[in-house]
Amino acid sequence: MTEYSSSKKIKPSSDVVSDVRQLTLDELIRPRQTEHSLSIDRAFPEEFVNDLSRQEVFNKHLFRPNTYLHKWWARRCGSTFRAILKQFAANHECRDYYAPGGLEGMTVLDPMMGGGTTLHEAIRLGANVIGADIDPIPIVQARASLTQVELAGLRVVFDRFFADLHDSLGPYFQTECPTCEQTVDIQYVLHGLRKKCACRNVVQIDQYDLRHEDDAIIGICPESGEIFRNQNGQKTVVETLSLPTGMVGATADLITKAEKECPSCGQKYEELLDLPFYVRYTPIAIVATCPEHGTFFRSPSEEDLARIKRADERRSELDFGPLEDFRVHDGPKSGDLLRHNVRSYLDVFSSRQLLYLHQAIRQLRDYKGIDRLTLGMLVSTSLEFNAMLCGYKGWYKRRPGAIRHVFALHAYSFQYTVLENNPVNPRKSSGNLQLLFRDRIERGRKWSVLPVERKIGEDGKRELLKPDGFSLLGVLFQFQV
Repeated sequence: MTEYSSSKKIKPSSDVVSDVRQLTLDELIRPRQTEHSLSIDRAFPEEFVNDLSRQEVFNKHLFRPNTYLHKWWARRCGSTFRAILKQFAANHECRDYYAPGGLEGMTVLDPMMGGGTTLHEAIRLGANVIGADIDPIPIVQARASLTQVELAGLRVVFDRFFADLHDSLGPYFQTECPTCEQTVDIQYVLHGLRKKCACRNVVQIDQYDLRHEDDAIIGICPESGEIFRNQNGQKTVVETLSLPTGMVGATADLITKAEKECPSCGQKYEELLDLPFYVRYTPIAIVATCPEHGTFFRSPSEEDLARIKRADERRSELDFGPLEDFRVHDGPKSGDLLRHNVRSYLDVFSSRQLLYLHQAIRQLRDYKGIDRLTLGMLVSTSLEFNAMLCGYKGWYKRRPGAIRHVFALHAYSFQYTVLENNPVNPRKSSGNLQLLFRDRIERGRKWSVLPVERKIGEDGKRELLKPDGFSLLGVLFQFQV
């Protein structure tokens, strides 16, 4: 079933309608330089557009934040589509990339709208737009990002939604400060991959370093699993807590991914494919921030493991509908999951992550209209940063705690060090709801009201310009299935 969205701002004038004519096949294949041919048929500023898109391609979420409410594959550069659409302007002066408007009175149709880039750029140039797609995600994303609503009102709605989530789930995502023993919200938990050979069990991680700071390195001891701080060659154990029974160090050796086979028996280490995917990982370190003692790393305590166990015990109670709906079918990408014996998409989430998703779905039923759409898209996109397929790249000083999200490599990637995020941490951090609301909703809507473009000078310096006369949020959208 195809869904479509449409927007009508002004009625096309009769002279625009009368100018539409049927083109012959010869004209479609080899457009002639006639009064009816478009500028793009004769000339296109390729070098100029290449320079702009080269700047945007790796930072699309910063250049066009309004289109990044939700993940979408193959989203093209907005600057490229703006340049293409500009060639349709009847007024030659309006074909200038930085000139406002140019498509007033025209209607732009995108029958496979995907990420909605064409719609967003056409609206900015004054056009009416019609977008269609067989997938419902693009339709919901366009509706949620382009429907006019006060940002302050969305903030109030989000704060209420988040507070309820935190009240319900906060106790599962907590730990104690090793200095003052105050209970605080965790930021994330690092997990290692359990493997085995003929003679022993091991836990494999990327590396022993956990964080590089300006004057020290925080690491994990492979023998004991204790977290230590190495400053100027002096190692100090962050906490003297002994590892609880069943943790790495007690029944398994901690090794890095560089160690492929056992030095004792010579057998390659094998993944525990007979276990559900989320069970193949064990916690090795917890990161949180104490209001008195700042950010800390600590080894998992008995109480930390008890919190995980309580979530695991609730897992069987969670009803997401028929299990068949979550079965992994073979395909170009999903085949990678099957090769790792992952048969259900539910298994790529920890029990705490499933509790979060289940509770969020329940709470969404209390919201209506654009509030429900926006919150729903926010929860959906947060799963990109809240699954046991997320990796850890936070040991670099310039991005502490950063998450390698599920689709960082545009394919399923199976990590050695998995980062289990806390989506309901009240402090903004990589991939949690607080930060996603700021980046995906607040930044996107502010940009939509006052969009900017970048101009590259001869010296390579970039200048920010505000060329548009149309707000992306001044549009009434209608949707129909």
